[in-house]
Amino acid sequence: MAGNTGGSLEKYRTILRKSQIEDQNALLGLHALAYVVVNAVWILLVLNLVPSRYRWIAFYPVVGWGLLVFIHWWFYVRNVDKLCKFREERALAGPAEGGAQTSF
Repeated sequence: MAGNTGGSLEKYRTILRKSQIEDQNALLGLHALAYVVVNAVWILLVLNLVPSRYRWIAFYPVVGWGLLVFIHWWFYVRNVDKLCKFREERALAGPAEGGAQTSF
């Protein structure tokens, strides 16, 4: 019975990682959709309401948010496997020394 536990744990980890990958891809899709919709409305408003000499300012939020979408992809989609491994190692290590311990 004890030999079966290791296989079950690895199967659980594999399923959890696949679930994390699917979740992060879905969240990135929502993030990208919000980025496109909000920035399209933003650009349309700026083009229609702001004098032409100030329209270039409208691209700061587009570039800034685009950088955040890229960071989201880089850390949470591209490296999701590393993130899962890090979380597993941290969970198996237990509470940090000197940290607050919770008893139930």
